[in-house]
Amino acid sequence: MGSIISDMFSKGAKKDQDVQPKGPNIERVTGLSVPTGQVLESPYLAGRREWNERYGSYIARARTWQMVAFASMALSGVLGAALAYNASQSKVQPFIVQVDKLGEAVAVSPAEAVGLPEQRIVRFQLANFITNSRSVTPDPIVQKRWLDSVYAISTPSAAGFLNEFYGKADPFKRGQGNMVAVEISTALPLSPKTWQIQWTETTRGLNGSLEGTTRWQAILTVNAFAPSTPQQIIANPTGVIVEQINWTQQQ
Repeated sequence: MGSIISDMFSKGAKKDQDVQPKGPNIERVTGLSVPTGQVLESPYLAGRREWNERYGSYIARARTWQMVAFASMALSGVLGAALAYNASQSKVQPFIVQVDKLGEAVAVSPAEAVGLPEQRIVRFQLANFITNSRSVTPDPIVQKRWLDSVYAISTPSAAGFLNEFYGKADPFKRGQGNMVAVEISTALPLSPKTWQIQWTETTRGLNGSLEGTTRWQAILTVNAFAPSTPQQIIANPTGVIVEQINWTQQQ
């Protein structure tokens, strides 16, 4: 009996299935119909793909330009550092050009390390140095010109000695009462860089009257450099400089 009833229900369900009309499938979430044999894609996946297709390319291009900008900044920094390094390491190689009477170059060679010039040039420079540093005149303009020429060839050590001397014997104040004339007696080299200078100082009043005569001696240490700027060439064309000064009055 039970088998007869189950057969009846199964036949009824099968009949209902046979009666049900055939048509497209209905997607449960969206209610859209899906053709037979096809599966409807999730709307979330479709929206994501649409967003990627529409805006993903913009984002990718923006990231590419950002990477290019950062790379350009890094390259500019490296080039700037290299340029600064090269500028700090750059050296100028001077050359000596010998010309004939017509001004034509006859010999060109790299300049060697600067050495002391000939003794006659050093002797002339030191004689001028002593004369200008010890002379006194009532004309303040000439006196200043003499002192400027003295300090132009003095190192800081020599300038310190001169400052101390002029602090005790101001030539501008002294020039208001008398004059001092210097006459170089000898200028002899004791070594390539040390010279002995002897001279006589004659003091006169502003009216020309003789007030006295003294003898002096100085030991000067000299060196040389190559003038490179127009100011250096005008102030010290020979390149001879005074490094140390020590002068005393002779009996």
